[in-house]
Amino acid sequence: MKKYFMQRNASIASSITQDQIDAYRTTVVIEMEKMGATNQEISLLRTETVLNSIRNHRKPEDVAWAILQ
Repeated sequence: MKKYFMQRNASIASSITQDQIDAYRTTVVIEMEKMGATNQEISLLRTETVLNSIRNHRKPEDVAWAILQ
């Protein structure tokens, strides 16, 4: 099962550039900081979360809020 998701994420990642990932991650971190997140909470943000959020057109504010819940 893990192998399936790794392959799936690899195919998704190929259509999303590293610049897009970095920009989205930065925006989510800024939103988390606005909401009072600690460094430990910010470390919960994973690449898989960023990829899925970009692919599903989620707002960075919504992702930040969901991680902090």
